[in-house]
Amino acid sequence: MVNSCFVKKRLALAISITTLPALSQFASAQQEAQQVASGKLEEMVVTSARREQTVQEIPLNISAVGAEKIEELRLNNIADISRYVPGLTVIDRGPRNESADIFVRGLNTTSLGPGFESTTVATYLGNIPVDVNLKPNDLERVEVLIGPQGTLYGQGTMGGAIRYIPKAANLSELSGEIRGDISSNAESSGIGRDFGFTLNIPLLQDTLAFRASADKLEDPGFIDYNYVVREPGVSDPEPDFTDPDAVAANLKQVEDANGESTLSGRANLRWEPSDMWDINLWYYYQDTKAEGRQVANQLAFGTGPFESAARYEEPNHYTNDLLSLDIEADLGFASATLTWGKSTYEELGQRDQTDLLIGFEYGYEAFPSFSAYTREEVESESDTIEARLVSQSDGPFQWVVGYFDYSTESDAISEEFTPGFDQFAVDNFGGVALRPDSLEYIQLTYIDESEKALYGEVSYDILPSLTATLGYRSYEYSVNNEGGFGLPLYDTVFDGADPNAVNVETAPNSGDDSGDLYKLNLAYDIDDDNMIYATYSEGYRKGGVNTVPECTEDELRDDNDDQKLCAQPDEVLIDPDTIANYELGYKGILLDGALSINSALYYIDWQDLQVSTTTEFGSLPIIGNGSAAESKGLELSGEYLFAEHWTMAFSYAYTKAKLTDYAVGLVGNNDVLAGSRLPGHAEHQGAINLTYSTEIAQGALDLNYGVVYTGEIYNVVGGPDDPLLEPVLNDDDQIVGYVDGDYGGEALDAWDVHHLSATYSRNSWKVQAYIDNLWDKYYSLGTRTTRRAEEMLQDEQNGPGSIYGEFTRRSYGNYVGKPRTIGLKLSYNF
Repeated sequence: MVNSCFVKKRLALAISITTLPALSQFASAQQEAQQVASGKLEEMVVTSARREQTVQEIPLNISAVGAEKIEELRLNNIADISRYVPGLTVIDRGPRNESADIFVRGLNTTSLGPGFESTTVATYLGNIPVDVNLKPNDLERVEVLIGPQGTLYGQGTMGGAIRYIPKAANLSELSGEIRGDISSNAESSGIGRDFGFTLNIPLLQDTLAFRASADKLEDPGFIDYNYVVREPGVSDPEPDFTDPDAVAANLKQVEDANGESTLSGRANLRWEPSDMWDINLWYYYQDTKAEGRQVANQLAFGTGPFESAARYEEPNHYTNDLLSLDIEADLGFASATLTWGKSTYEELGQRDQTDLLIGFEYGYEAFPSFSAYTREEVESESDTIEARLVSQSDGPFQWVVGYFDYSTESDAISEEFTPGFDQFAVDNFGGVALRPDSLEYIQLTYIDESEKALYGEVSYDILPSLTATLGYRSYEYSVNNEGGFGLPLYDTVFDGADPNAVNVETAPNSGDDSGDLYKLNLAYDIDDDNMIYATYSEGYRKGGVNTVPECTEDELRDDNDDQKLCAQPDEVLIDPDTIANYELGYKGILLDGALSINSALYYIDWQDLQVSTTTEFGSLPIIGNGSAAESKGLELSGEYLFAEHWTMAFSYAYTKAKLTDYAVGLVGNNDVLAGSRLPGHAEHQGAINLTYSTEIAQGALDLNYGVVYTGEIYNVVGGPDDPLLEPVLNDDDQIVGYVDGDYGGEALDAWDVHHLSATYSRNSWKVQAYIDNLWDKYYSLGTRTTRRAEEMLQDEQNGPGSIYGEFTRRSYGNYVGKPRTIGLKLSYNF
């Protein structure tokens, strides 16, 4: 089995159980012609199992999408890619969201919207774990592994791993590419532009080379911010909308306010001093200046379908960079790899915070010109060292062993401003001093995390057609946090503190853990083209501590403090959660290489769930543990050369993920009943692509039509099924019963989006005309909060938002998909 790559003769399609459709037909004009002529599908070599094999030969749930596929189907980020990968879900909240909301096989309990953290899937650039929504330019391929991967990869992964494999410098050829894309969508007044280049220069023939690429994306956006206050603290955020003069005096309109400007680049210096060594120095940079949210507030505030009701513009500027070194050595008996990497991240963002504060009913709603915004700043730095040995013998034993050492530090500051409220409080609430900077709230957070692991796998060919693999991981991690909160405006206005004083008492929290994970895989070759396999694998998500400081004894005794900002003792620690993954898979090439069918059945047992919840005091966001869940489903994909010039590629996933135990405090302060469906995933999801390929005018023409389908998803655990219960407490804070929770979720409608393109290639030129969202479908990708939250809307079905004083609460909204986009792409290779 291990050596099957040496005995298999037929071409194997580089798609797996969760492959993207239409993979091979976009490989290149030459490959396309060869594929049509031979009537067989092309193969792709990957390194997901730590040695070069085709996807079809690896008894793992893996997908691979090559550079040509990324270009042809305009897969501009991981959200685009996920639409073609059964089992992979990405909730697309637009470019303002600094990292993608990723999970696999329904393993998620977090409600959709802000606050989502993608902690069950690891993302790699080359060999380095990074948390970035990468622009996939100048890549060899993207590999997606579904299921726990801790016995093959350094970073522990509970759900899976995504690997961006960059193109390394070519040591012998001077080459390059110039590329461009212009587009227009149906709701934007601007033109989208995306231009870039790649240059490969051999510096010392066959020994030393340099490769660099750079791309600039300018997306004008399509969401209008038409309710932005002109002068915070002075302008009325909710004037008489029947009076045009009052509206113009207080509010301004910002057109296409959710655009982005992203500069990305990569450089590689490659040195092969001999056949034994391959040394690569990498640098990666991506800087995004994003504008507002991709959200519409139709129900809460009666906006248009592509209109936000935010009172402030909400930009977010974030930058990722990575410097890394890979040293590979051929030792004969094994290949050795040593990787070092240092990555940094910076973020500065602003968002409207008015709705949160008026919902507290602390008196802000009495100020006629009240509005509030939050400014957030984050800086982090991560270091990675990984060493790995991979056997190279031809015998029945094969093995992989590795060591992983990862550490990260981050500093974050969140500041909340309430312009003009200090003067109002002095005039009306008995305040004694003004606060010129209007700083109402501040939160400081420092996080120091480290993880170390030994991992490996050993495989043995029991029979020429039967291979057993055993994997093991031993890990340990530690987390040290320090955080605190302050109320500067309150301290100054009501307690008479210095107008510039910022008093934040921080408190440390720390935790650590260690453990072991196992994997067992059996793979059987029915023949050279067909394989079945069975896998048992364990995964974990490391725990730690919350950054909210623990309540002191005095705070716990003080029943008169309505603004306590602390965590109960049982709210501080976070335990790891674990999964046991059971999987049966089939990979096969049929009809003499013209048809590929790949499938998997799986069952996942998820224990000690890490869940998003809030503190009892202050409703501060934290992570807790509780309950159990399961996920089971089917994943199917394939490609079929069904006629001369015609290829059909398809993918489908059925996912059923639900709680299997009663969950205490899972959604806010509400408990959730066992059997409740988990949020974010569609039970049915799929895609079909049809491609017609031919030669015309001494070039290659590809016509592609495709559709992506996503079934309805729940935005909160249980969605509209009402499984939430609110505990009833007596005077001693003991639970004496339950009532139906005044909170609930909804089911977002299923949607299908179609695309059409024509690509013509001749010599070094390629041009493509395309239409994405062909029928201009309006669809919701997720929600910001939920319409059925307490006092969110006056009417859950019809809105508008609840009234606080003279203000309408506008929190609830829908993240919407991009309207129909028409574009033209052109590239030249030399």
